[in-house]
Amino acid sequence: MRKHYLQNAPHGVTGIQLDNGDEAIFLDGECLASCDIGERDDAVIGTGQRIAEKMGVPFQLLSLPVPEDEGWSWDGIVASLGWGKSLTLSRMMLRPAMECCIRHITAEDKIILGDFAFRYEDSDWVISTCTGYLIRLDAVTNSLLRLKKAGLSRTTRTFIIRAIRQADISMIHFSSSADKVDGAPLFDW
Repeated sequence: MRKHYLQNAPHGVTGIQLDNGDEAIFLDGECLASCDIGERDDAVIGTGQRIAEKMGVPFQLLSLPVPEDEGWSWDGIVASLGWGKSLTLSRMMLRPAMECCIRHITAEDKIILGDFAFRYEDSDWVISTCTGYLIRLDAVTNSLLRLKKAGLSRTTRTFIIRAIRQADISMIHFSSSADKVDGAPLFDW
């Protein structure tokens, strides 16, 4: 599956409201929905705000004049904003990473990840950072099985599997400066 991106488009949800009342909402520069006030369409700006809130991304609202060209389009407005040409990238080029509190792993898990980061030859997929450990889950085959064989706890592996399934992450960073995940186990060490 390929992903399309506009080079200079703002990250998150952008609502554009024209001075005649027409509206459109964009996610990372791609149009999600629009409304033509003359056709009595439902407004979409409120939907864009809710999408941004649920996704945890920024929302911005732009108020613009109606283009002078009678045959204007939302694509023309996007082009006039300088959001750039569309890039098509493979699904593997851009995938989410999760950063969460290091206290979601056990003290023993911390030692195991430290061993991977410093002793093993293939440590380029488990990396020690200044604040914790970054695991590049798709950098090697069977990464979770390798961690299981090294002794990583079932609790931590289950936490990682849940993150992969729910957010399609390719990396996870257990960091002392990151937030805690609600409902996930925490360990005091």
